[in-house]
Amino acid sequence: MKFFKYAVIALVVFFQSGLYAQNAEPSNAPLAEAETKLSEEELEHRRRQEQIDQSAIETVEHMQSFLNRGLDLVESKSPALGGFLKRECFGIALVRYVVSALILFFTFVILKYLFNFLFARLLALSNRNGQGGFWGEFIVKIRKPVNMVVWVLGIYFAIAFLFDDLGVIKITSRAIGILFWCALFWAVVILADALFFVANKKLKSKSAKSTVNLLEFLRRVVKFFIVVIAVLSILTNCGVNVNTIVASLGIGGMALAFASQDTIANFFGSVSIILDRPFIVGDWVKTSCCEGNVDAIGFRSTRIKTFSNTMVTIPNSILAKDSVENMSKMPVRKVNQVLGFTYSSTPEQISEFLPKLRSLVLNTDGVAANNGARAEFLNFGSSSLDISLVYYTKEIDYANYADVQTRVNLGIMRLAHECGLSFAFPSTSIYIEEDNTKKHS
Repeated sequence: MKFFKYAVIALVVFFQSGLYAQNAEPSNAPLAEAETKLSEEELEHRRRQEQIDQSAIETVEHMQSFLNRGLDLVESKSPALGGFLKRECFGIALVRYVVSALILFFTFVILKYLFNFLFARLLALSNRNGQGGFWGEFIVKIRKPVNMVVWVLGIYFAIAFLFDDLGVIKITSRAIGILFWCALFWAVVILADALFFVANKKLKSKSAKSTVNLLEFLRRVVKFFIVVIAVLSILTNCGVNVNTIVASLGIGGMALAFASQDTIANFFGSVSIILDRPFIVGDWVKTSCCEGNVDAIGFRSTRIKTFSNTMVTIPNSILAKDSVENMSKMPVRKVNQVLGFTYSSTPEQISEFLPKLRSLVLNTDGVAANNGARAEFLNFGSSSLDISLVYYTKEIDYANYADVQTRVNLGIMRLAHECGLSFAFPSTSIYIEEDNTKKHS
């Protein structure tokens, strides 16, 4: 399947070469007339491109002259074999078919056996050092662009020995250059991902989560610039004047900025969030519109996963201006509740209950004893004697928070039973007045 993929690349190059060869000799008069209308910069770019094409032609001619000298040497030793190899098929000598086929065959053998052996040894070496997780994945990923580079070089040399038409050589060198740059920048992206992966791994081991988010943002920016440079390099190989494109960006920059002002605002909003670090990925935050855990911080927006498992997307420009409460920054979590006892409770019972309640809470597992606990007889309620209880839990996540509350509440029920107290509940007393006039009649 992989060989088929690279064979398709070769067919594309051959097809483009054939199309170019059919129109390889246009009239020079219209070309000269067009050159007079070009700017000095365009003319300089065209001359530079012609120099590159001429260099490619000279390289191919040197290779073909080396082949011809070798063929003459074979003919001097064996005239029959030399004459056979000089026979033409579709206007091309048989020796060129043979050399091109041998180049493709050796390229396949190198990739199939030599590179398989080398990458297998590297993979085994990384597993032996106990780093197979990262290096193993990196070796597997980097192998694909390396294979592509080898195939591109093999196809280039095969075509260089096969054709001697100047138009074919020009278009082939450009097409091969495009494929080579694609493979090269593919490898650069993989290398950048690997470097950022190593940095993230080291920072996570040091619990530097905020810096990890900054590195993730920088990784996306670096990949974006790599892609931009790759596109410009490919356009250069296609013969496009990149300087003209860059200059045109300045002319349309104001219109582009006006049309994409929301996108720019969101980008700078994401930059301010990453640099100021009011929250990071995984934090529990509360905004004016939702509450949940931060799932991702992107160029344009931030995703928050709510506790009902819905995903809320908020543009970074809005989030940067909004008030955000970061619940994950709480060192401890506060519990504030009111206990209501019946009016039949005596002052002695309440006085005995309060210190025991404080001791119970502070000795409960999961309660932050260093922050203390408060228990006061606060108010005479409409249907109960109200006691205020305030304490703090060590863990702020809801599961541990609820578990601590459960243990404290069960202890309160036992303590109230020991002290002879009864919990009150809302009640209403109704008095019915008897009508004495009806009674006398």
